[in-house]
Amino acid sequence: MSDKPSGLFARWTQRRQQVQAEEEAARLAEQELEPTIESSVEAEGAEVNEPSDQAPGEEKKILTADDLPDPEKIEVGGSFASFMADNVDPEAKTAALRALWKQPHYNEIDGLLEYALDYTDQPKLTAEVSAELAKKVFRHLTKDEEAAEAGADAAETQLAQQENGAPQAEDNLDRASEEVPQNEPELQALTKPPVV
Repeated sequence: MSDKPSGLFARWTQRRQQVQAEEEAARLAEQELEPTIESSVEAEGAEVNEPSDQAPGEEKKILTADDLPDPEKIEVGGSFASFMADNVDPEAKTAALRALWKQPHYNEIDGLLEYALDYTDQPKLTAEVSAELAKKVFRHLTKDEEAAEAGADAAETQLAQQENGAPQAEDNLDRASEEVPQNEPELQALTKPPVV
């Protein structure tokens, strides 16, 4: 057997130490690379002369609508990229976006808009069509009325039979039942000792 403890806690501690060692090695590698990167960036910066309208240390000049081309005169499919830069005035950017969305290829409505249809000019329905439509819509109400009328007819016939002395059919609810009512506890449950 080995001298190392072999349990979950020991394996967890060992893994934690490995992760810390890996993080430390990565940190040292980054520190070694930083001076070389900084020196190469400075060398490239000295070689490349970027044309700029501003002196070092000044903020970028904010471009207004006067500095940019007229967005309404950009041809269909033209580029609006110059209006989307960070140093563009928000009002000029908004005007450019409005002009962009007015272009015909962005101004098409798809055929899926059901609410875009014109429902104001509907044909007049005849009396027969209106009656059939009402019958279909209110069919559940007419069924209830027919069932109520049928129940009233049955009650009238039952009263007529009672008056004539005909035997009355026994109702299921009137019968005496040996079954336990729904909410009453069963006798066996009351006589058993509770489980502890």
